[in-house]
Amino acid sequence: MKCIIPFIIKYSPIKKLIIVPFEKNPDEIYKGFELQYIDGKEYGQGYRIIAYRNDNYVDVYDDNSLIYNSEEKFNVALNGLNKHIQTSINNVEFEANNNCELVSFSFIDIENRKIDFIIKEESKKKTIPMNILAPIGFGTKSPNFLPLFFLYNFDFIRKNKTILDCKIDNKQVEVDKFPLPMNRQFRYYARYSNQCELVEFANTEYTSLMEVELDNNGYYMDNVEYVFEKENSLSSIIIHLEDGSINCKFTPSFNINENLVGNFKVIPKSQMGFIAGNYTIEHKDNKIYIKIIPSEGWHSVPNSFITKMILKPNSIFSKWSKKYEFTEEIDVTKKLVKSNWKNNN
Repeated sequence: MKCIIPFIIKYSPIKKLIIVPFEKNPDEIYKGFELQYIDGKEYGQGYRIIAYRNDNYVDVYDDNSLIYNSEEKFNVALNGLNKHIQTSINNVEFEANNNCELVSFSFIDIENRKIDFIIKEESKKKTIPMNILAPIGFGTKSPNFLPLFFLYNFDFIRKNKTILDCKIDNKQVEVDKFPLPMNRQFRYYARYSNQCELVEFANTEYTSLMEVELDNNGYYMDNVEYVFEKENSLSSIIIHLEDGSINCKFTPSFNINENLVGNFKVIPKSQMGFIAGNYTIEHKDNKIYIKIIPSEGWHSVPNSFITKMILKPNSIFSKWSKKYEFTEEIDVTKKLVKSNWKNNN
């Protein structure tokens, strides 16, 4: 049976990340760095640094071990990409030992300056991490997908007994501090997760209609499975992971042969909660018009007093995705697709 895939979901294999901001005392070019560990077929295995510029663009530094893609887009990052460079990222450490995080990296930036960061926690006190949907898409001007970035065991670097040696061009960088204690411990605003899952929901890069032959009512694109109830009636999209799955369910099934109003839910691991919203399908003038809005936002699962405060329903974490709106026009005769995400935040 042949079926049309109405929109594409991609999985980005970012496994770890730490964001180290210094916005209060910025460098002449940068105001923060994000170190990512990537492991995936399209990317290879290695590290990437997102360098946040003062002009709200980003420079992206890929380690030589990664597969460089000059066409890769970074539209979810504020104003978007300034430069994408492949270089050597050295002296990398990124791991947790005995409840303490160790992070280090060094590289040469586009102005030929040495960047050298070391962060080493040595506190013996326990910390209580949280599970969050990162609001990375809140300020994006031209998103090409809904970025669902699930960060498990997300936490902030503690101040007490932490070794912090962060330098740009041999000048010490003052990392931003978190204004309040968390779990009775003062923190830096540097935050990290050693278990990440990034879903590119409804990627708009595809302009040709995708019609595929099913195998047992399903079709695989890498680790993403599209499951159909019947012809052109998509019941769910499942992202298969090493330790579980992320499931997007449609009620009723997303049937592009009919005019429909329905709901959808994106369900990662249970401790992360879920994202929910609605969709419409309308036929007019031999074309199919689709609209998807995550109107319910993210339903979190707080695991401490502080997360009950931070992740409440009216928080930015819970509501930023509500303002995203996806529209698509499918011309079945010409086999063309026009799609767009709008960020109304």
